[in-house]
Amino acid sequence: MQQNPAVSVPVKKPHEPQRRSDWKQAVLLLLPMIAFVLVFTYLPAGMSLVLGLFHYHLLGVHTTFAGFTNFKDALTYPIFWIALKNTLIYAVYMVPLTIAGAIGVALLIDHKSRYYAMLRTFVLLPYITPVIATAIGWLWMFNPQYGIFNVVLHWLHLPQSQWLQSPRMAMPSVALYTLWHGLGFNVVIVLSALSSIPKHVQEAASIDGATGWTRFRRITLPLLSPTVFFLLIVTTIGTLQAFSQIYALSGGTGGPAYATTTLLLLIYQTAFQDFHFSYAASMAMLLVLLILLLTLVQNWLSKRWVFYQ
Repeated sequence: MQQNPAVSVPVKKPHEPQRRSDWKQAVLLLLPMIAFVLVFTYLPAGMSLVLGLFHYHLLGVHTTFAGFTNFKDALTYPIFWIALKNTLIYAVYMVPLTIAGAIGVALLIDHKSRYYAMLRTFVLLPYITPVIATAIGWLWMFNPQYGIFNVVLHWLHLPQSQWLQSPRMAMPSVALYTLWHGLGFNVVIVLSALSSIPKHVQEAASIDGATGWTRFRRITLPLLSPTVFFLLIVTTIGTLQAFSQIYALSGGTGGPAYATTTLLLLIYQTAFQDFHFSYAASMAMLLVLLILLLTLVQNWLSKRWVFYQ
């Protein structure tokens, strides 16, 4: 008896129309956010780059092409280098203090109880308050005559400080306020990372006789390294772009004696007080290049110490 040839069963292909429909729906849902990013991020950045290549007049007259003249003038402007130095000093203050403080506070309040939940709320509370409003309160606290900081120093029989009126203490004072205001956000991020660390790893190390410091250095910190790397990038970018607290605490002057003049404050003063928009745009592009360079360096160094599970 002759057997019928084997009938080949066609392989069922994925539903291309359905897949195309899902793709269109995804693009449609993302379209508002894409438009928002394009209009409010990339378009202003592109306009700043173009503006930096021209000698722009506010009224639109006598606008001429300048090439890289504005960038060259910015790099030869003495105040630009003072602002760059202040910005980097501010970052040196803020980045280590923020990361170390966030990890320390998170470890202290990483407990499941209603009391520690209340502590977490108080830690986050400064972050959700307006910068200008709280900075006004801190201006009173920093006052050399009747501020609470000098009152405490007087009670402790320590020499009092001029705080924001002192060129030496002005930037550390701004860093102190910024640390108080922004630490809560970083603490919440670290707490979220701590909750994802397997408890049995800590328990096994404890049974083996590892001390608390050893467990933190050998287990907790390596497992937190991706979160620490994220905070390092975010904090560095945030400190290099610091403006609101410096403007409020210095009265918009960047004083005393340019002690709190950062790059972003200098860009603001150049654009909206001196009305040199092209000059300000060129300095803004230099700030972007600085942030990009530091981010690339941090990303390259992270390959040596960031551990991904």
